[in-house]
Amino acid sequence: MSRYAPPSHTMRPGDEIACAVNWDLAAPADQCLAEFRGNFLIADHRSTQTSFRKRIDGRRMSRVITYVSEHIGGNITVADLAGAACMSPAHFARSFKLTTGRCPHEFVNQIRLALAKQMLANRRLSISDVALSTGFSSQSNFSRAFRGAMGMTPRGFRASSAVFE
Repeated sequence: MSRYAPPSHTMRPGDEIACAVNWDLAAPADQCLAEFRGNFLIADHRSTQTSFRKRIDGRRMSRVITYVSEHIGGNITVADLAGAACMSPAHFARSFKLTTGRCPHEFVNQIRLALAKQMLANRRLSISDVALSTGFSSQSNFSRAFRGAMGMTPRGFRASSAVFE
């Protein structure tokens, strides 16, 4: 069964991007990626004609997002993402920034931190386990990135989320 839309002559502009994205998402990491995909579709819809040629199309962007979701626990480089998009690293980095408004490493870190927030709710996992399973090289790097993005340490976040349970 195909997850893609009928031929483009029956679609409105921008629909082909929405149809190329796989929305059958169940895992928490995939929920974070689904939110990004939605934001990507909004940003793509707002694109101007002058930047259209330099942007990453929906099919390539979907491959990049899939690559990130499958390798979130490992080391993800711009070259890896560019390979998933079938582009050179330099061209990919420029096009990704134009398409999303963020650098590729910012996107990967945002996805890692969103997944980490969900994993911190599981009190059986240590903060170190969360850090390593989300692809951070150490608990220290994870704590620094988490504090910078969320305004509190992972331990503080876990404690504050326990209040709401």
